[in-house]
Amino acid sequence: MKTRLHAFFARISSTEYIPRYTRLAGDLQCYKPQLEKRIAETDSENAQWAIQARALIGKSEQHLEKMKIDEGWKTFHTAQRLAINAMNDEERLSRASELRIESSKLNEWRHNSILQILGSEEEQKIPSPALLIRATELKDEHYNNQYYKNALSRNMFQLLFFLLLTFIIAIIVYFAIMHQQMGEHYSEKMKMSGQITGVLLFGFLGAITSAILFTRYSTKFSKIAEISSNSIITLSKVFVGASFSLFIFLLLKSSVAENIQLFNFSINDPLDYFAIAFVSGFSERLAQKAIEAIVGKE
Repeated sequence: MKTRLHAFFARISSTEYIPRYTRLAGDLQCYKPQLEKRIAETDSENAQWAIQARALIGKSEQHLEKMKIDEGWKTFHTAQRLAINAMNDEERLSRASELRIESSKLNEWRHNSILQILGSEEEQKIPSPALLIRATELKDEHYNNQYYKNALSRNMFQLLFFLLLTFIIAIIVYFAIMHQQMGEHYSEKMKMSGQITGVLLFGFLGAITSAILFTRYSTKFSKIAEISSNSIITLSKVFVGASFSLFIFLLLKSSVAENIQLFNFSINDPLDYFAIAFVSGFSERLAQKAIEAIVGKE
């Protein structure tokens, strides 16, 4: 039992069990002997590509020790590309064929560029080391960009889910306090300050939920990762949504509400405002509809 507990705590405390760390560490350990074998077989001990490749492998290991995983992958891939200089014609032809197939997974312009560099499968052209390196670099750039976008999205989702959990807990605490202070029928006794607090809580909840869906959608289709995963842009959407929910609440409480109709139902309970606040925070269309009802459409 002690051995199992020791192993469990070792996994938690050690970076060696982090998936991204172990993946790069494993690839480096496997590639180093392959690189040394190729250098020896091609008698390239003093060749520039071999010197640079070894140096890059060393830098990749340094990045790994500092948990700079992305930098480690980039230097590792560069070292692998340099080793293409030692490939014979048959190896380059085989690698080119593999790249053509893999390029179908990439975006359109990278796929077309790789095919243009390497030629079609039917031509069976043996690419020069420089051309094959460039085609491989295009492929590596694609995956590096994907990892970068994933990292940005992951950080944004962590922030949004933290906010979501925070406001869910705040709402639970809010209702617990209301119930304790006012009893079973707290919704009938709720003062304006209590209603505004509830409206803001549910407005933020709706806005955060909307921001999570917005981030997930924009991550897939945005060409510029920094825009879709920018915390300022996303958080501004959250606060704007909460502001809209407060605006709708005050509008419904004002005398203006007597002359406009936003809903096909009547509001008889303060809890109804909370549901409306969530929708107002989630979607901007309700606020736009309210504004148009007041000032008219232009």
